[in-house]
Amino acid sequence: MAQSVITPVSVVQHAHYKFVIFDAPNDANLHVYLQEILKEKVCHVVRVCDSTYETDSLQERGIEVHDWPFPDGDPPPDSIIVRWLTLVKNTFDADKKAAASAGRSIGIHCVAGLGRAPVLVA
Repeated sequence: MAQSVITPVSVVQHAHYKFVIFDAPNDANLHVYLQEILKEKVCHVVRVCDSTYETDSLQERGIEVHDWPFPDGDPPPDSIIVRWLTLVKNTFDADKKAAASAGRSIGIHCVAGLGRAPVLVA
């Protein structure tokens, strides 16, 4: 039986920046996560852990998926920090008013949503 209950997502918002942190979906429960992702107007999903699901349903809805895994318990490598900051800048800072009024956000997850993902958002 497919799991339909998920750990609630965490929304972190400051000024015109909005991030949605969650644990790793799988193919059986991705549809439930997708409801939350769409509700929060996520336009990018960053996976900082190994892939646990197919991305087709996200991409079909215009959500770009970025695979930037790094080991749990390690700090993010400089290359991932640079990519993350570039994504944040391009998503929110190009047009602050448009970003804020659109309410768009960046989704990010690791396995549990407690380590790697929040470190990048912080």
